[in-house]
Amino acid sequence: MKNWKISTVSFIAAAVLAVSGCGATGSGSSSSSESGLTTVTINQAVKTLSYLPLYVAQDKGYFKAEGIDIKLDTGGSGSAAFSAVLGGSADFSIQDPVFSPKSHMSGGDGVIVSAVMNAPAEYLVGKSSTSVVNNLKALEGKKVIVSPEPDSTWAFMTYLIKENNLKNVQLVNVSIGNELAAVAAGQADYAMVAEPNASKATMEQGLHEVYSFPEDSGWSPYAFSSLTTTKKYTQSHKKETQAVVNAFEKACQYIYAHPSEAVTIGQREFPDMDASIVKHAVTHSIEMKSYPEHALVSKESWKNAMTIQAFIKNVDGLNTKNTSYATNVDPSFAKAAEKS
Repeated sequence: MKNWKISTVSFIAAAVLAVSGCGATGSGSSSSSESGLTTVTINQAVKTLSYLPLYVAQDKGYFKAEGIDIKLDTGGSGSAAFSAVLGGSADFSIQDPVFSPKSHMSGGDGVIVSAVMNAPAEYLVGKSSTSVVNNLKALEGKKVIVSPEPDSTWAFMTYLIKENNLKNVQLVNVSIGNELAAVAAGQADYAMVAEPNASKATMEQGLHEVYSFPEDSGWSPYAFSSLTTTKKYTQSHKKETQAVVNAFEKACQYIYAHPSEAVTIGQREFPDMDASIVKHAVTHSIEMKSYPEHALVSKESWKNAMTIQAFIKNVDGLNTKNTSYATNVDPSFAKAAEKS
């Protein structure tokens, strides 16, 4: 789950590093290893099944085939992951793509070069098995568990209520990880959760999926997670950037060409999670096309993401210079990767 509001102090501090020319926005942290491969550091916000393309690229040796030795760090949050790029300890980060426009709002130069998650993998689950996909009015008068404002489940549910003019829908905030227990205890009718909790809800809690954001054409494609760096890095490290994006493109294609093998990779990456839950979560995400089929972040997926970010006032508007596709996405590397 992602915390969408960024600490102003920490983010501006990171932006100052970028403006002053420190770290990755200057020379970058890429280096040559003894094996002859170029070491590139990626900082992921957290370790999650949502980032499966990264793990597939590692497992299948796609980075090494491109001459890259990946050093993988985990920041613990989206802010920490992207700050690692700005501070110079990482070349790329993986997190919510909102950090790119936020950087431009602070005078930085963030840029997105590849998709990692291409749909809002959030699902409404409840004790009732009746779908609300074609009857959202059925949610009126109900209680829905969401994570605390401004996390993504709160943001999506709030937007859904507003856009459909739903009345008397009560949102109940609980700490992340306690959503299913709250519904099971009768504290609410539904819960909004992401994978693998959506799979746990249906497989272990006896709950039912009644609404899927990624399955709703109005929400997909959606730039949910991305591979982010800085424009200065891409300009000074074009070869490395292209190599990394090439690996992500191969991984995206592999997931859809070999779904059962993708499940196996997910199970290896998360040995402490029940294998059946991993299988269901990965398979479900593939069926919903939550993982990108290609590395390219499309204009449509970007617009959908910025619509939500503008709605929760996390950016300075939907169609501003800071939030525009041209400012934040460099599609050249993904387009070249798809052709190669």
